[in-house]
Amino acid sequence: MTPRLHPIPALLVLSAAIMAGCGFQLDTCDNADAVPGAHLTCPMPGHVDRAFDLHLPPAWDGVSPLPVIFAFHGGGGNRTAAARVTCPDSDTGNPACLVPVANAAGFAVVLPDGTGSRPLRNIRTWNAGGGFDGWNCTSGGACRSGVDDMKYLDDLLAQVRRIIPVDDARIHATGISNGGAISHRWACERSETLASIAPVGGANQFEAVGGTCGGPVALLQVHGTSDPCWTYETSEKSCLGGENDGIKIGVAETMESWRQRNGCAQDPVDTPFPDTDPDDGSTATLQSWTGCVTDVQLLRIDGGGHTWPNGYAYLGTDRIGRVNRDFDGNGFIVDFFRAHPKTTEKKR
Repeated sequence: MTPRLHPIPALLVLSAAIMAGCGFQLDTCDNADAVPGAHLTCPMPGHVDRAFDLHLPPAWDGVSPLPVIFAFHGGGGNRTAAARVTCPDSDTGNPACLVPVANAAGFAVVLPDGTGSRPLRNIRTWNAGGGFDGWNCTSGGACRSGVDDMKYLDDLLAQVRRIIPVDDARIHATGISNGGAISHRWACERSETLASIAPVGGANQFEAVGGTCGGPVALLQVHGTSDPCWTYETSEKSCLGGENDGIKIGVAETMESWRQRNGCAQDPVDTPFPDTDPDDGSTATLQSWTGCVTDVQLLRIDGGGHTWPNGYAYLGTDRIGRVNRDFDGNGFIVDFFRAHPKTTEKKR
């Protein structure tokens, strides 16, 4: 995929309708609620306290199958935080956030909730693997409790299909940190379902601890080389201070396993991005492997932290590192998804 740099939209004062419906949970969601431009908060039958937000593109005709992006929050977050971290200024009404960018490109967006621990029910995690033989249990509560998040995701996709027609060749996943790691696990365990994933600041912990991955899935890994929370190299270091209950797998190992699974050539081709914001203290380079069944790419943010590209700096630089603002991260991720439907055709 050739990188296309997007102009960052000006900060517009939008109607609160951009997120209307979210936060007010319906008793049930069905296809009668699924009108173009709808923003719904839906319960998950059989999964108490694990609702999801569903955002539908305004230009949808109400009939055609929709490509879908599942966006996962990080450890300690929730579905609202998953949307906010993608926004340059934390304002989910900003048209530069992932949800409006994806909706404008014709995608439905699903923002689900992980498992909350009482009494902190809205501080949630995903069971992305680990927790034995010295490996970090990613990302804490859900992993330590052995939550069956594959069952939840199977049921979630089935529920989304009851509400809207889904383009089965265009199901994609992204998320930050623990949300990136659960994207990897979902792609490994449901490779027949997912077309592509774009994890941000979270690597493939599931496979690192011996989990079995299926067939090829297109991968865009986004990771900062100065990430203090999920370090670029395999490490026990953590932004929570000291060692955080074990080892987290690094980026090189994650890329190598996906390179082999997707049948790519050994060495990637580097494409540096223009340093359009020299004040952000970071630069970006796209590494692309060739000859793959479906693409494997690493968007390496040199000097970047545990952050979403052009997203929200949710903590200070001393805690999470720098945010790269050289390009439109949401536009790039959505373009990657658009270019990667499910395929088995080997590329040249």
